[in-house]
Amino acid sequence: MTAGRILGEARAATVIVTEAMTLELYPIWWRGIDTPPPAEWTYMFECFTGEDTAEDWALAAAIFIARTRHRTALGPTFAELFIHLLPEDHGLPGPFPVGLEYIERWRAVSGFRGHVSIEWRRRGLISFDKGVTRSLRVGRVFRERSRDRQRTRPVGARLDSKTSDTSDRNESQTQETQGVTCSDTA
Repeated sequence: MTAGRILGEARAATVIVTEAMTLELYPIWWRGIDTPPPAEWTYMFECFTGEDTAEDWALAAAIFIARTRHRTALGPTFAELFIHLLPEDHGLPGPFPVGLEYIERWRAVSGFRGHVSIEWRRRGLISFDKGVTRSLRVGRVFRERSRDRQRTRPVGARLDSKTSDTSDRNESQTQETQGVTCSDTA
């Protein structure tokens, strides 16, 4: 409005403000893309970051990160993490809109995964270094909970868990990730 008053054209300033506001209608993780985000993507973003379900998804992500680091000594990539969490869609929250160019698809995927991961990092369950490949690691809150859980388990249970069959471990891993759904929020 100030620029419009200086030039004597209040109408021109209103147009500029209106144009700037229309660009911000899309979520922050969908910026730079002309078409609106698909409903599946918006729904999954809400599931991953919403108050009711974000903690469960972040915990599932942290467990996967801890297991991957234990197995390989490196953290998983963001693609590996989301493929683990969304295996039926190959790590994507849903199909892309028709007609998106390669760079727009890349922006959508990296923006979605990046902003979900930032939310989980704010909760303290995961951590990562920006721009560093395989830097995903468990966060401070996850480590604290893990230590508390270790302290409260009886000594015999710790020994039994170290000698348990790997099929039991794989079965529990499958149950943990399958138990996280967004149907409760719908």
